[in-house]
Amino acid sequence: MNWSKVKTIAIVVFAVLVLFLTVKYLNLLPKEESLTDKQIKTAQNILVQNSIKLSCTIDKKIYYVSKLNVKTESAYDNVLTKLFGKRVDKYQKEFESSIYHLKIINQTLFLESKYSQDPFELFDINKSDYIRDYDGSYIQVYKGYPIFDGKLKIQKQKNTTLYIFTKVIPQGFELKRSRAISALEAIFNLLNQQKNIKEIQNIKFGYYLKDFNVIQGQAVPVWRIVADGEVYYINGFTGMLE
Repeated sequence: MNWSKVKTIAIVVFAVLVLFLTVKYLNLLPKEESLTDKQIKTAQNILVQNSIKLSCTIDKKIYYVSKLNVKTESAYDNVLTKLFGKRVDKYQKEFESSIYHLKIINQTLFLESKYSQDPFELFDINKSDYIRDYDGSYIQVYKGYPIFDGKLKIQKQKNTTLYIFTKVIPQGFELKRSRAISALEAIFNLLNQQKNIKEIQNIKFGYYLKDFNVIQGQAVPVWRIVADGEVYYINGFTGMLE
């Protein structure tokens, strides 16, 4: 057997394999792509011609993303233990103490407190995991992406403070990434499916779990669009209303 020839063939095969794996890996990485100023200007002109006001800036980035695996089960166990002691009945939906009154409705906590408190300390969450939203509330963030289902809102009432809190537990992204539609594509997809919109007030890219009552599932990439005071979620892959 010609060992020199075998060695050469093995080296070539190994090099080809490395090249194949490198190309495959690079295809999984997000590409650098963005909208141009000309594209945005053209879109703005079309909106004006159709009497639609654009009251926000357009995110130019084209996102290459995947679905996000999430859990909702046990998201609030530590909160209930901290505020009310050990939770005896896992299916209990209402709790009361001398300070707090709490209801759980569709995986959302409605907590009334006699005192105003730091919400991040109250719920034992990191402030760095949240960003301010357009309406003054806070949105949960995972690896730089907003999770629109995870939200913290504070409402001052006459004698109490109401905290409205939802939380998801991210489990990591799927490996393969795909191109999401642009912000402009999302806007025009919305206008095609929802007639008589007069003003686009806010648009932001993130993740949305359509059925929040599942124990675990997948949040899909979406463009959240606020139009005429209503909130819409456009699927980042299909362009359809969620």
